[in-house]
Amino acid sequence: MYQIRLSRRAEKDLAEIPPDHRVHIERALKRFAEHPELRHDVAKVRDSPQVVPRYRIRIGDYRATFFIWHDILLIEIITIGKKKNFEY
Repeated sequence: MYQIRLSRRAEKDLAEIPPDHRVHIERALKRFAEHPELRHDVAKVRDSPQVVPRYRIRIGDYRATFFIWHDILLIEIITIGKKKNFEY
């Protein structure tokens, strides 16, 4: 199982999301951390560096970008936001 760590930006983003959506996002991230092999609508972000690629996960109307550190079993969430205002 992977651990999840939120950046300061992601913590601020999550705090601004309505509570019912926030719970849904937290559950989806937890499911992904427990079973990353199931894909969970995850895709590599286009034009991200080859060495440390960035990924995004779609959770309803929201998106989250993150790094996956396989060697230490860590998913580092960078940003979380609504699809229409989201920049990858």
